[in-house]
Amino acid sequence: MDVIEGSGNFSLPGETSLTIGNFDGVHLGHRELLRRTVAHARDLRLQAVALTFTPHPVRFFTPRARFYEITSMGEKASLMEKLGVDVLVVESFNGAVGGMGPEEFARTVVHERLRARFVTVGYDFTFGRNRTGSPGMLRRIGSELGFEVDVVPPLLRGGAIVSSSRIRELLLAGRVREAEELLCRPYAVSGRVIPGGARGRKLGFPTANVEFVQELIPLPGVYVIDAVVGGVARRGVANVGFNPTFGENSLGVEAHLIDFEGDLYGQEMTVRFRDRIRDERKYKSVEELVRQIEKDVGYARSARLTTHPETDSAGTGRRGKGGGR
Repeated sequence: MDVIEGSGNFSLPGETSLTIGNFDGVHLGHRELLRRTVAHARDLRLQAVALTFTPHPVRFFTPRARFYEITSMGEKASLMEKLGVDVLVVESFNGAVGGMGPEEFARTVVHERLRARFVTVGYDFTFGRNRTGSPGMLRRIGSELGFEVDVVPPLLRGGAIVSSSRIRELLLAGRVREAEELLCRPYAVSGRVIPGGARGRKLGFPTANVEFVQELIPLPGVYVIDAVVGGVARRGVANVGFNPTFGENSLGVEAHLIDFEGDLYGQEMTVRFRDRIRDERKYKSVEELVRQIEKDVGYARSARLTTHPETDSAGTGRRGKGGGR
């Protein structure tokens, strides 16, 4: 898949099947947009193109807002490529684009630059200055300029519309299994394993301290995880929080890999959150904490969880070289 910075730099030949959106999370609803875009492209022998924006418009218009993105641009690109998109166009959402009126945006970006023959958008799609453009308006403009518009209706799960905001709320509430269903994959954070206090090893449960880079971290607590290092996925338990038993006050992610020994320092680890076991809490003694960790590990070891072809392609291992503190 080609990634092009700016619609003005799009110079590939031929017409396109285009979809437009922020695609934060590339969730079930986004996947339907992308599926239809790719299907139209294959049927009409066009290029399947996705147009997205950076920074997210929320960050542009309200830079001080408390806003967490679910996926980085790199994650979006990787997921879209797997779904069959030929070209991802990343448009800088600056004053020039943000200030375009709906008709100017449709004519200049959609028609002239990206040469759309077919455009697929969601039912709640808005575009142009002050978000005044609608799917109906795009369809009217398209009939004048020569492109068709496919409007995808809302996708419901559990009686509610699938949306990026709903997924953020679920993750911030610790409801990672529900978020996983809407994302079609476990939510994950990743980063380098760094030295910690080495308390886990002394307790008999060595942990890897992950220097995560994501902004969106699930609600503090203890989770069943799949930890991926070097292409191998291993079941584990992670504590997200502040280690109240030991008086720590900085947010961290510490992962214990079940039946694993070795040294992970300096390696990159991806932590996939699969299920929430319990809240984080302060224990009266270290012995009480150890008994609870044993229960957590037992739960994680026997947990039956959904498999996902896209994320479960990494092998599952038991023992090996590489471990935590």
